[in-house]
Amino acid sequence: MDALLLAAARLEAPPPDVFADLGYVPTPKQRQFHAATEFDVLFGGSAGGGKTKSLVMEAIRQCVRYPGLRVGAFRRTYGELKESLIAELAQVDFARAVGARWNGTDFELRFNNGSLIMFRYAETIQDATRRQGGQYQLLIFDERTLTPPEVCSFLESRLRSGRRDVPVLGIRSGTNPGGPGHGAVKARYIQPTSYGANIIRDERGRTVRFIPSKLSDNPHVNPEYAHDLAALPEKLRAAFLDGDWDVFAGMMFPEIKRERHVLDPIALPASWKRYNGLDWGFTAPWAVLWAAVDEDGRVWVYRELYQRGVGEAEQARRILAAENGGEHVAVRYADDAMWATRGDAKPIAAVYADEGVHLTPAGKGAGSRVTGWQRVHSFLAEAPACPHHRAQGWETCPRLHIFSTVTELYRELTDLPHATKGDPEDADTAADDHAADALRYLLSNLGSGPQFLISEPLTTPAADAEVLEPLGPTMAYRPTDPAAEEWWLEDDEAQGAGRTVVSPWD
Repeated sequence: MDALLLAAARLEAPPPDVFADLGYVPTPKQRQFHAATEFDVLFGGSAGGGKTKSLVMEAIRQCVRYPGLRVGAFRRTYGELKESLIAELAQVDFARAVGARWNGTDFELRFNNGSLIMFRYAETIQDATRRQGGQYQLLIFDERTLTPPEVCSFLESRLRSGRRDVPVLGIRSGTNPGGPGHGAVKARYIQPTSYGANIIRDERGRTVRFIPSKLSDNPHVNPEYAHDLAALPEKLRAAFLDGDWDVFAGMMFPEIKRERHVLDPIALPASWKRYNGLDWGFTAPWAVLWAAVDEDGRVWVYRELYQRGVGEAEQARRILAAENGGEHVAVRYADDAMWATRGDAKPIAAVYADEGVHLTPAGKGAGSRVTGWQRVHSFLAEAPACPHHRAQGWETCPRLHIFSTVTELYRELTDLPHATKGDPEDADTAADDHAADALRYLLSNLGSGPQFLISEPLTTPAADAEVLEPLGPTMAYRPTDPAAEEWWLEDDEAQGAGRTVVSPWD
């Protein structure tokens, strides 16, 4: 009998009751999670819903059911692993009752049938690439929103099987709202499924499901814990008690509201000055915003580009293609990194300029990130209503208006969390902040003008020129052409101030 027939015979036999052997009695919501057959399932919402225990028990059950299964169980750090997944594993005596052995040195749970659960940390892409040679048939992510989205995406690329009798089971995740991955999780699981009402298929045709979990779904939680969560500040209570995905702890811009800041596109006067804010990216998203400033200084963001994998010359061409005939952009404020040299290659800003898109550095000196975010806060605030909103009976409206077609900027602003490391007034750079950065560049520079920078050195003066004492950014030199000697020797009082030229090598 070949391996496929053996596998079929095992599946036809009644599977062992792993949960009973381990003394685990799932709650109704946990049973719903364990019964899910979709490829990618998120079990999440409030704290205390039994998510972490469910993830551990599901991994053990599948390892018993499929000999040779390889499971990757991830959290951001080993410290978090010890306090969550491994702590839950210890509660069931490291699954000894179903033939498992714990290796505390390698953080691995091995089964008699060859299955293996590998408990690993992954906080950065560098951490994730350490798993590049590995393969998993089941991935477990505990507190998924605390892990940067690109880390999860890379680890998902390790889902494969080298054996026909070991299936790829998919992904199981648990989390609360908030953290650097909040926006990506919300966009992948919460909104497309209508907050768990529907099962969807992703772009690869794989089924995706969200199973919401609340504290009230877990009858084993003691009343004191529920009282503690109810006493938390509003944002924390919304995330940890209510499992609210629209308001979460650590939200960078809690003041943004769709009904206040977003409006359907309207015609904007041609007299309003236009600006760009631009954050460069290739693997990460490249984001461009167009904004108009009205007579009262309000900013109207009316267009965006938000794409990946586009080269710099093509980016510039797409910017020009997006603009209407006669549309004039006064200044395009861009990521300072676009002026960096890369070996013999031109700076990206120079490539843009070759295509007819001239940029001005946004300026990202010390402290400017936090200053820029404060500028965003000031524009999200209310001011006397504009004529458009006065006509609707509003007495005030925000200083920043966003067209409903500018979807990525609104998504990033609503999902961007505060930094968990460094300055708490800064945004978390591990979260999606590309369009938000473009907005920060733009708003921080309103009132200033373009800068015309020379990205390539000019030629040096003639070798026979007599170089005199430098005078700051200008210098004088004695011309050798006899015809030019006349003005050099003329009396300054008769001709005005002495003549100077800009140093070509300053």
